[in-house]
Amino acid sequence: MKINKISSSGTIAIRSVDINCNTPITLICAHNRGGKTSLRDGIIHAFTGAHPKEKLKKNYSLLINRNDGNNVGYTYVDYDGGKRACITLPNGTHELTDQLPAALPFVIDPALFGSITPDERRSFLFDLGNLRSDGEEVKKKLIIRGYSTDRINAVMPFLKSSFANAQKHAEENVKQARANWKAVTGETYGSLKAEKWATQVPVIGSNEKIAIENDLSGIDRELAETNQELGFMQALMNGINQKSGEINRLTELAGREERIRQKLDIDRHQVNEWEDKVTRARNAALGSKPGAVACACPSCGTELVFDGAKLTERGGDLHGDEEMAAKLPEYENSLKMIKNAVANGERDLAAATAAREQLAMINSSTDAEPSAEKIQAIKDNVAFLRASRDQAQKALDKINAEIKLAAEAEVKTQKAAEHHADAQAWDAIASALAPDGIPGEMLGAALKPINDRIAASVQRLNFPGNVSIADDMTIMEDDSKLYAFASKATRFLIDSMIAEAISFVSGIKFFMVDEFDLLDMPSRSAYLGWLIDLAENKEIESVILFGTLKEKPVKLPPEVSAHWIENGFVHDHKEEAA
Repeated sequence: MKINKISSSGTIAIRSVDINCNTPITLICAHNRGGKTSLRDGIIHAFTGAHPKEKLKKNYSLLINRNDGNNVGYTYVDYDGGKRACITLPNGTHELTDQLPAALPFVIDPALFGSITPDERRSFLFDLGNLRSDGEEVKKKLIIRGYSTDRINAVMPFLKSSFANAQKHAEENVKQARANWKAVTGETYGSLKAEKWATQVPVIGSNEKIAIENDLSGIDRELAETNQELGFMQALMNGINQKSGEINRLTELAGREERIRQKLDIDRHQVNEWEDKVTRARNAALGSKPGAVACACPSCGTELVFDGAKLTERGGDLHGDEEMAAKLPEYENSLKMIKNAVANGERDLAAATAAREQLAMINSSTDAEPSAEKIQAIKDNVAFLRASRDQAQKALDKINAEIKLAAEAEVKTQKAAEHHADAQAWDAIASALAPDGIPGEMLGAALKPINDRIAASVQRLNFPGNVSIADDMTIMEDDSKLYAFASKATRFLIDSMIAEAISFVSGIKFFMVDEFDLLDMPSRSAYLGWLIDLAENKEIESVILFGTLKEKPVKLPPEVSAHWIENGFVHDHKEEAA
């Protein structure tokens, strides 16, 4: 990628900048707050469409330099003879003439590679090496390792997203296989244990089950007989208890017989008295005496009395004794009550008499009452027999389980072995898909040209150490020094070498570096010499450097051009000596 022109207006500290990049190496320098960082961020914004310091598009209006009433801003980069990348503010419109390389963010911001996670570095290098986790190459490597076709086909869909997802799927299958092994064996899985595990077959005597079954059958018979005897005794005891209650009831009822009889005699006598009294009252109410009947003469209506022999005139009316007529209902009611009392007495007398006779019959019975000790002894025997039966049943159940276990032992051992083999196979696939497995092998192919290129830059820069990216994506300065602990100047050099390697391997042949001023004068000379060497050998087409300097350098090599920014404008007329 050859950068032809950089133009920016109204962005943060930039007011108006136009730079023609006529040399492979372009140095943009300024004092602090001159605008070089705003220009550098604007270039990144134009290429990527995302501002490196403001992620929210709604805040893009804050990026505008509003000096002289300005309300818009833009930055564009012309490259490769007519192609353009442009960003416009405040609307954030991003325009690209052509699709930019995926590796471009890592060459316009060299510190980016060192700031991302190892997994992100690994993913980037896979993309850079045009390696795909779901490709035929991965499948071939799995086949070479001897994994079954079924398992490889099962894991391939997960490889479409990433190695990590495929590894996770394999690990889930390992867990399931171990769980299946535990379900079969009843033990916690262990690879060494599972390797030699076999079902323990119990030793069972040929007559042991028959003996226990005979014992259980005999206990059942004895228990049934004893329960029957206990039931009879309890029924007998219940009958005796009921008999005792009946005796008490009959004794009380029979004891009232004489009183009932005496009262009944009195009530019967009163019935005779009240029947006569009611008859006399009824006759008096009818106007007659005993043996006489009152009537009226059919001719004149005179009241007559017929005594059975003759008719005689009777004084008064034909209605008889009115007082007796009024008392007659009372007498009749009293007679009725006394008759009811007689009926009740006769009923009670019959019941008392029957009770006396039944009591005599019960007292003549000879049923013997069982003793509490005998009943308790039978209960204790029942409890003992039940306990013996439970013990015999448990022994029989154990023997049956052992017989079943012995019958299933071979099948169980085989199933356990299959689950163990399944766990081992999936564990091997999970290991193969881990970062240090197939991904590591494939990454090595992508990483080798990067590390080779970095090694070449180390020699050209005369860098005091060996810089490399380890298999685990750790950036190392020598074998024991971590990039993360290096000084800012050292990290600047390492970032530059990595960016150049990415630029070269990807074919971009362009990178952009900020804070060139971190280097001391000898290091700056060596750095520029490295870049000039790259340009002369056509290994780089464009490099843009940014640095805070005291003044614009002069007498630069023909491969380098410098541009001074001050107060947001380019001042290329400054030609002061460096």
